[in-house]
Amino acid sequence: MKKALLITLGVIVFLLVALAVAPFLFKDKIRAAVDEQLAKNINGKVWYDADRFSLTVFSHFPNLTVSIGGIGLVSNAEQFKGDTLFTADEFKLELNLMSVITGSQMDIKGVYLVKPMIVTLVDTSGVMSWSTLTFPDTTSAPTPEDTSASTLSLKIEKWKITDALIIYDDKTMPVYAKMVNFNHEGSGDINADVYDLDTYTNIEKTFVKFAGVTYLNNQTIEAKAKMNINMKESKYTFMDNQFAINDFKFGFDGSLAMPADSSMVYDITYAAKETGFKNLLSLVPAVYTKDYDKIKTDGTLAFNGYVKGIMKGNQLPGFGLTLLVKDGTLQYPDLPSGVKNVTIDLTVDDKDGVLDHIVVDLKKFHLDMGNMPMDARLHSVGIDPIDLDANLLTKINLEEITKVFPVEGTQVKGMLSADIKAKGKYSDSLKLMPVVDGLFSIDNGYVKSKEFPLPLEQVFLTTTVQSPGDMVNTVIHLSRFHMLLDNEKFEANAKVQNLENIRYEATIKGIIDLAKMTKIYPIANTTLTGRINADITTKGVMSDVEAGHYQNTATSGTMSIDKLTYAATDFKQGASINQAKFSFTPDKMNIENMSGFAGKSDYVVNGFFANYMGYVFGGKDSTLRGVLNYSGKKLDVNEWMTEDETPATTDTAASTMAVVEVPKNLDFTFLANVTDVLYTNLDLQNFAGGVLIKDGILKLHDLNFQTLGGKFNIDMAYNTQNMKDPKYAMDLNIQQLSFKEAYKTFNTVKKLAAVSKNIEGKMDMQLLASGSLDQGMNPIYNTMNGHGVLNIPSAQLANSKVLDGLASVTKTKELSPLSLNNVKVNFTIVDGSVILDPFDVNAGDIKMNISGKNKLEGDMDYLVKMDVPTGALGTAAGDALSNLTGTKISAPKSVKMNLNVTGTVDNPKVRLGSTSASSDGEENKPVAEKAKEAAKTEIKNQLDNNAEVQKAKAELEAKEKEQEEQLKKQAQDEIEKKAKSLFKF
Repeated sequence: MKKALLITLGVIVFLLVALAVAPFLFKDKIRAAVDEQLAKNINGKVWYDADRFSLTVFSHFPNLTVSIGGIGLVSNAEQFKGDTLFTADEFKLELNLMSVITGSQMDIKGVYLVKPMIVTLVDTSGVMSWSTLTFPDTTSAPTPEDTSASTLSLKIEKWKITDALIIYDDKTMPVYAKMVNFNHEGSGDINADVYDLDTYTNIEKTFVKFAGVTYLNNQTIEAKAKMNINMKESKYTFMDNQFAINDFKFGFDGSLAMPADSSMVYDITYAAKETGFKNLLSLVPAVYTKDYDKIKTDGTLAFNGYVKGIMKGNQLPGFGLTLLVKDGTLQYPDLPSGVKNVTIDLTVDDKDGVLDHIVVDLKKFHLDMGNMPMDARLHSVGIDPIDLDANLLTKINLEEITKVFPVEGTQVKGMLSADIKAKGKYSDSLKLMPVVDGLFSIDNGYVKSKEFPLPLEQVFLTTTVQSPGDMVNTVIHLSRFHMLLDNEKFEANAKVQNLENIRYEATIKGIIDLAKMTKIYPIANTTLTGRINADITTKGVMSDVEAGHYQNTATSGTMSIDKLTYAATDFKQGASINQAKFSFTPDKMNIENMSGFAGKSDYVVNGFFANYMGYVFGGKDSTLRGVLNYSGKKLDVNEWMTEDETPATTDTAASTMAVVEVPKNLDFTFLANVTDVLYTNLDLQNFAGGVLIKDGILKLHDLNFQTLGGKFNIDMAYNTQNMKDPKYAMDLNIQQLSFKEAYKTFNTVKKLAAVSKNIEGKMDMQLLASGSLDQGMNPIYNTMNGHGVLNIPSAQLANSKVLDGLASVTKTKELSPLSLNNVKVNFTIVDGSVILDPFDVNAGDIKMNISGKNKLEGDMDYLVKMDVPTGALGTAAGDALSNLTGTKISAPKSVKMNLNVTGTVDNPKVRLGSTSASSDGEENKPVAEKAKEAAKTEIKNQLDNNAEVQKAKAELEAKEKEQEEQLKKQAQDEIEKKAKSLFKF
């Protein structure tokens, strides 16, 4: 008995040890399989923490659990390059242990994600970020001949997602959704033809915004769903399920089928699970988050609807819903009054799914807020045109609101009235307008917040809308807006007539103190201070604005800003305007000495914007034109770049960027003068030059600065007229730049002249070049064409493997270090290859002539012609040269050799070339000259902007001169006035 027990214990211990050790035996195999499938099946950059790759059999015994920590995915697709689509603190795969031990294909039984972030993006063309990735096809088994079959097989039976952040951003609709603390788990044999799927989902906060309207604002969502799935028929049948948004619970019945014709067949009904009015109230964020559990409510609720029919292409299924609320009441604890007699009778019906057939019928909406009633009714048919019959009628004493809803620390007074009726068809595209008679007003409004001791008072607002049933005679009139804050008055009025060709007039006058206003009406996560004083009048007809006939319009006035500051959680750098003054004419907005800070960067700006009204209102000419003169002591560009845009070298700054489109509706000249500009790892001093934006092209003109001990002068163009093929052109002049600093800082120098890292000394360079950029804003080197000149006054090339190769072949010692004195190198760039014209270099008594080319990818092909004196080299050198040349050399004065240098700078190959080979570069000249002329033409076309700059400068100088003359005249008048008073007897 004892022996049997010991044997049994021994077997158990052996099995436990085997189970503990087994993962280590298969770790490399499994990790290789994971790496293989990630590389093979996902078109993106995948990373994970190799130190957190582990295996165990104890987490999901008897299966093997693979854990991968710190995993993430960044898209490589053109549309989403650099976008992070997925990260997770931990990603676990549950594998069938026997499939790992016995087979080449490993079965995945479960998938588990801990704290993942999953991002789905849809661009304006409708391409989805995840559709640009490729994944293994698990719908069919591989054939025996298929040698590329996956080593991982998806036979998932369960899955779990814990504490996820999910983001969906669709630019086509547009819709944005965010789910915080998303938890989900499910189970089911997904490899079976017919199976039941059980899932549970809980989302702590859900935010949904569609077409600018927020539909869900941090609501809690819970879903328990059981479905029967028939894979052969592609049919999904709802069984036992319940969905809840906050406390509003509803369920689904019916089915969804997806036949082979790419359609979706709906046969679904849904209805509320609970019938209390309070459940509906939980959908209102303000109500749900404030003492929701203590609110006294009564009343009944009925909510149900359907989705039936086929969805395919533009065809939608029929749909409808009904919402009935009867005898609803709502009263907060500790408040004297409440909302009562809530009645809602709403149906939405579209039986065939054609949106122009949709019927919205709000037969009744009524509530009493204390003793104040509110009534509304709406019946509408269609979308465009929409045939409506609606009215809203209410009169509310605002002070009563604080008796119904908790508004802590705020007093509200005044009367709010609304009486709006509309009947008839409305369509902007068809120029249809219903009969409208509307009035909205606030009389003697008053708001006082505990955050600010003085009230916003004497608030009067009166707006009317009148239409006899056509757009031409429609009038919208803000006849009065008045408010008083701390004895500072602000007033405005406006009138719009004829919606087919809008005739407008508006006046604003007064002071707004932003700090005081935001204490009364706080803006979440935002700090805003400063004073705005405006006195502006405008009047005109939109057709004149659209045609640019500003002489027929009238706009005049001024606006000043004093000590404005702005900061927010999504704008941490902050910005301020110490002082600014704007003046307005029909065609220009003038900026006079605006100064302040943008983050750490100070600025002083003056200039003007022209055609600002056409730009704002979308006129026929909607191009905003302007000239700004900008100066400052410091401009820190780095604080405006995201963390993943801060590179080790300047040329890689664009590596995480996407193509930035230059707006085609800007015609703008920016004249800059900044003492110190910080950009990535560069400190640019005395930065001055012009920036021009026009027709989708950004140009830098006569840009001068000093950095890395050198002086730079740049003309450059960045062309985004074709966003799929952005282009650049540059005219670059550099003086006294260190070779090693240039190599360390600029990737382009590494490509053009990799040997720079071995040169001590400085250079002067001129470069004209043009080419295309990829979608990450990086140069596509095989499209680069241009020419240039490199001047080396004095430098030394040392520790170079190329020199070592030449010395080894020629048996000479004078080559390293190689002195480069007064060397001039002319070069041409043709489709990414740098072609060097022949140039001379002396190494002591050795004369060298160098020519050839290197590709920007690194490969080189140079011809080095050497004239080596032999008299002083001795017998050994003579014997070596005899062996190299194949000719007995007794004692000549010198030996001429042609050496071919190929390979790369770090791995050169040097061999003796044929003396008959072309060595003067003539074979390159026709190509080089042709490329040089083509480059000149292209770069001239891109950089031709002198006339534009001079015109912009002239406009600005004329404006400044006019202001200067006015100041002089004022000063002279003042002097004469004082002089007259002095000489009075």
